[in-house]
Amino acid sequence: MKENIGIILVLISIVSLLSIIFSVFFQKKDAKNISKNSSLWENYEIKNQKVEGKELKLIVADSPARFEKGLMYVRKPVDFDGMIFEFPDKQDRHFWNMNTFEDLDLYWYNDDNLLGKSFLPSIEKSKETVTVSSPGQANIVIEAIR
Repeated sequence: MKENIGIILVLISIVSLLSIIFSVFFQKKDAKNISKNSSLWENYEIKNQKVEGKELKLIVADSPARFEKGLMYVRKPVDFDGMIFEFPDKQDRHFWNMNTFEDLDLYWYNDDNLLGKSFLPSIEKSKETVTVSSPGQANIVIEAIR
């Protein structure tokens, strides 16, 4: 009886490990496909914005669904420099690195006034979820891919 329980535990462990390996493999494969599939971004407005003296090509996030999606699963190379979030109101903003595969610089704006800059590491670099917050009420946030 004890031998059977041991065999069952080993089999469960093997199946669990294989499940994890397959999910990681397919998630990374899907993530690579998402970032290279520019058709996913074709219905987005593109804005050129000067940030720290550099002209950036930014995809516009202008709806709750686009705010939530952000730059999740994006991997370089891509044909844009980041994303600009144009919120309808001013409030304290919080961004996290869930499913974010590139390091980001976040620029927090209240209209045209730069409030500050934050670094958001990729989830792969940090190995944990990291959240950064605006230094004040912001209605525009730029995520620039490093």
